[in-house]
Amino acid sequence: MNHKYKLSKYLLVLVLFSQSLFAFKKLPENFYIDYELFQFIKLRNIEVEKTQISSGEIKLQYKQKNKKYDLNVLLKTKKFLKFFGDKDIQSKGFVGNKGLLFNSFLVNDLKKPKKNVSVTYDRKNDKLKVDYKKKLTEKKYVGNLLDIPTLLLQFHFEKTKPRYSFDFLEGKKVRNIEYKKIKDESIKINGRNFQTELYEGEITSVKNSKHFIWLSKSVYRIPIKIRLKMKGGLMIDQNLKNTDLKIKEIDE
Repeated sequence: MNHKYKLSKYLLVLVLFSQSLFAFKKLPENFYIDYELFQFIKLRNIEVEKTQISSGEIKLQYKQKNKKYDLNVLLKTKKFLKFFGDKDIQSKGFVGNKGLLFNSFLVNDLKKPKKNVSVTYDRKNDKLKVDYKKKLTEKKYVGNLLDIPTLLLQFHFEKTKPRYSFDFLEGKKVRNIEYKKIKDESIKINGRNFQTELYEGEITSVKNSKHFIWLSKSVYRIPIKIRLKMKGGLMIDQNLKNTDLKIKEIDE
């Protein structure tokens, strides 16, 4: 009897361990996520909701075949955000157990094509090649490097924990971004209620880079909402609009 108890306990430990290793659900081979952008003013820590203005959209399209992925993010702006211009961002690479591993990253600046960026990452030899303004530079990087599109989806591959630290490529620069968990929170977006985890993020050594991200607690751990603070009290919200991923909603 004692041996059976020990065996059962051992099997239980194995099950729990395996669940912690494979805590995330594999991404579908094809899916899309649409976000809507809003701008509003925040004065003396009071959100002036009546000033919310629709200022653009972000369309994310993901395709995968034979563990190779193609991820496209299209940013369309209007109103105040038109100043920053529209961008077409592309990421291609492999699907790994710990996330999406890009080997090419393109930023097409539709307003200022001279600022287009093309990056290739040779992971076997730890070589990063950046083509910017017709100037090619090479850098050595060892570790798990993300680009902007894969950064949006990386949380899906991570277990829930109080802090995260990611290195990512922003145009021609490698930066570090850190997140700390604030709380679990139920939020309402476009009349739909979601159970989320709220994290505060900040890019290391970059002023005014603090932002907030609400991650779905569903099987697909994607951003439901992102809030950025701009200069002069201007706030930008990136809210989930539509997706064909099955994101669990909650009753009020």
